[in-house]
Amino acid sequence: MQNLSNVIYPILLAILTGVLGYIGKEVVKLVPKLVDFVIAKIGLTNYQKSKLVAMDVWNIVEEDFRLNNIIGDTVQAKIVMFETLIKQKTPGITDSQIANLRQAVAGEFNKNKPLIIKAIEEATAPIINVIAVTPIIKYVAPDGTELTPVAQ
Repeated sequence: MQNLSNVIYPILLAILTGVLGYIGKEVVKLVPKLVDFVIAKIGLTNYQKSKLVAMDVWNIVEEDFRLNNIIGDTVQAKIVMFETLIKQKTPGITDSQIANLRQAVAGEFNKNKPLIIKAIEEATAPIINVIAVTPIIKYVAPDGTELTPVAQ
């Protein structure tokens, strides 16, 4: 029995070492992919949060200009106000990130604009195909029977 255990233990130890070595190699291969995935997920989450803040700021700017009836160079004034509010709400944001967010939010708000313009144009377009309708005249007797007119 002693001889059998002296033979089995080294074999089991070699097999266990080989399995653990293989698992270790696979884990080492997966760790960089896992780290990249986590970093990408964090970046996406941060972008989504920034985009939500940008949408809120966009609504604030639009409402401010609507309520105050500001006219003139409104596009440039809106851009300046948008950038100022974004910088207040998201410290450490770069100018290029602000420009990207502004374009993304503008695209989101304007994506249905061509459909709205088309619907307005269709609603105000003159009706071209007019079909003439002639009325059908029926004569009914007091008892409910239909009378036929006499041709002359």
